[in-house]
Amino acid sequence: MTQLAALSALVLLASCSEHHEHGADAEHTHDAPAVVEQAAAPSQVQDGIAVQNAWVRPTVGEQDATGAYLNITSQDDLTLVGVATPAAEIAEVHEMKMDGDIMRMRMAERIEIKAGEPLELKPGGYHVMLMALTAPVAAGDEIELSLQFEKADGSKIEMPVKAVAGQNAGGDHHSQGGSGDHKH
Repeated sequence: MTQLAALSALVLLASCSEHHEHGADAEHTHDAPAVVEQAAAPSQVQDGIAVQNAWVRPTVGEQDATGAYLNITSQDDLTLVGVATPAAEIAEVHEMKMDGDIMRMRMAERIEIKAGEPLELKPGGYHVMLMALTAPVAAGDEIELSLQFEKADGSKIEMPVKAVAGQNAGGDHHSQGGSGDHKH
């Protein structure tokens, strides 16, 4: 059981064990809501490229942008050169990086991937930014991404990837409403 699920179960147990009087005619029960654990996304493989743990942060309220995160490993040297999705009018790979005392977000035109070395797109680092969303993203939604790669010989590979919207323990500016140094 993950730490998050264990903590949730502990909180639910504590809330059910609070002391209060039950009269002889009491007709209520202590049914706790089920603890739902997000299953790890299956690995997706094409042309010697493996994508794992693809997920998208659900949106809140009127939010029209969110982040997508995943791990990419390739058998060969490769460059991630773009991303597209029907879920957003704009999809870009961005990088979060400290500039002095300020965390800045900038578009990354190309990210080199060395053979056998995973590239982790994660909150607070490289990530996929989905902007001008076509609809809100709710937990459990499946978002289609198309990753665009360039091989060392110049040939192109387009890889479809499915990412499931869900919660992740890591926090970043996308969930906190910050804008970083975001320019188009």
